[in-house]
Amino acid sequence: MRILITGGSGFIGSALCRDLSSRHDVMGTYHAHVPPALNIPWMRVDLRDPSAMTNMLEKIRPDVVIHGAGLKMGKWLRKNDRRCMEMNGLVSERLGALSARVNPGVFFIFLSSVSVYGMGGKGGPIVEEDPCRPSGINGKSKRYGEKCLRDLYDRDLLRNALILRLAPCYDRDWTRNLERRIMVPGRIAYVRYGSGEQKMSALARQNVSGAVKFILRNRDRFEGFQVYNLCDGRPYTFNEMTGVFRKSGLFAPLPGIAVPSGFLQLLDRVFRRVPAGPLFSLRSQGGKIFQDMTYSPDKLLDRGFRPAHSLETVLLPS
Repeated sequence: MRILITGGSGFIGSALCRDLSSRHDVMGTYHAHVPPALNIPWMRVDLRDPSAMTNMLEKIRPDVVIHGAGLKMGKWLRKNDRRCMEMNGLVSERLGALSARVNPGVFFIFLSSVSVYGMGGKGGPIVEEDPCRPSGINGKSKRYGEKCLRDLYDRDLLRNALILRLAPCYDRDWTRNLERRIMVPGRIAYVRYGSGEQKMSALARQNVSGAVKFILRNRDRFEGFQVYNLCDGRPYTFNEMTGVFRKSGLFAPLPGIAVPSGFLQLLDRVFRRVPAGPLFSLRSQGGKIFQDMTYSPDKLLDRGFRPAHSLETVLLPS
């Protein structure tokens, strides 16, 4: 199959380019970051430019498009919500529509995020049918992209659109999504909030490739418009994550700090009063460390996918 991967030089896109190129004709796009040293064709494309996107698609005529290019809210983007909405929403719509125009049977995979569900847990794993109430610009823009693709499908302009809502991703070489939950800023100590038994869903980068490979092998099962959470096989407690980090050798031995439950409850009440806007990241972080943040991958597991990797297999030395 001819597969186009947007954002191919990124953290997830580069792994997909590497892992899919052994069996498929893969082409990756990039905008600013230099692509990794992979033996595949690369195109530097500004996906916000409709003519550039059209020229690229007419040249490639892909059978599969994996749309991983996007923007996440960083410090430099907090006052540029419009750009996030354009890149994660309008670009996704345009790419889906133009891909189907050059190849009506194209299979379109959109790499979305569990941030579309919003902050806070509900006492159990969040499933795909639960309401989406995104609060940050990343979640709002990804949700907008999902809605745009759904609209294309409903209008019969895109026959096959698959949404993968990714849990926070990690790899042995990049653990930032986990560190922020179990370490204080500066990586100077581990921190345990209350009992440390709060659970968090996470996603090994290797499991993203594994899921996409499974989907492409069983493409007939995923036709139409479908949405799946993609996480490791089970969530991890903060205590588990700390234990794996201590054994991994990724950091020098670090002390531990315990935050009592009473103080935790006080902080939680304070964080809930923090307005959205400039202090949104502080408010969001409170929900992520004080309670379970888990998402159910059962819908994809029921289709037959089995995540091959876990926190232990990725971070612990073999």
